[in-house]
Amino acid sequence: MQDENAELLRDFAWRLNARTERKGLSQSEIAEKLGVSVTRVNHWFRGRNFPKAAERLRLADLLEVNLEWLLRGEGDIEKTAGGVVEESQAGYAVREIPVISWSHAGAAATYDEMPKHWQGKVATTSRDRKAFAVTIEGDCMEPKFFAGDRVVLEPSGELRNGKPVVAKLADDAVQLRVYTKMPSGAIRLASLKPDIYPTLEYSPTAFHWIYPVRELVRSV
Repeated sequence: MQDENAELLRDFAWRLNARTERKGLSQSEIAEKLGVSVTRVNHWFRGRNFPKAAERLRLADLLEVNLEWLLRGEGDIEKTAGGVVEESQAGYAVREIPVISWSHAGAAATYDEMPKHWQGKVATTSRDRKAFAVTIEGDCMEPKFFAGDRVVLEPSGELRNGKPVVAKLADDAVQLRVYTKMPSGAIRLASLKPDIYPTLEYSPTAFHWIYPVRELVRSV
């Protein structure tokens, strides 16, 4: 239960940071508008605790978001002045997720160790509340994926043969590759340039984590 609460707090802090950045507000401005201390607001941004019940409602109103999205990442992000939810695509809720640098992703041995500070945000229809994005480095997956593009990862998603993943190996290397699980149980990772970056086979114990790629966000 303690670990689950810590994860909820961490995800709440991600959404709070992303939304505050979008609205152009500072922590001190939020504190002033809500009538609370800057220290208290800072604790929210750092994922130390949740706002009290009355503070949550006022904070959601200030940021113009749905309360359930702010607290739990559920539902659509925004609503109009009339209370009608907006920002949807093909019937799926669109929300913002953090973009983590390639090096910071490589420094995290688990999802819980992913940094609270990031390099921006992207919109996605992913329903995985743990979803985050990384900015691609290197050219091993060209011409489908280019350096500077962003890929949305789903830590709770299912790994499927022939689909792209981002994998963090035990030696701290991070790779964007095409995933295949062999009948032997070994994991095969292939690039789209096999003449330059050969396909390699690993034991499942060689990885800290492997997350499937849900979608590509092209750099413009």
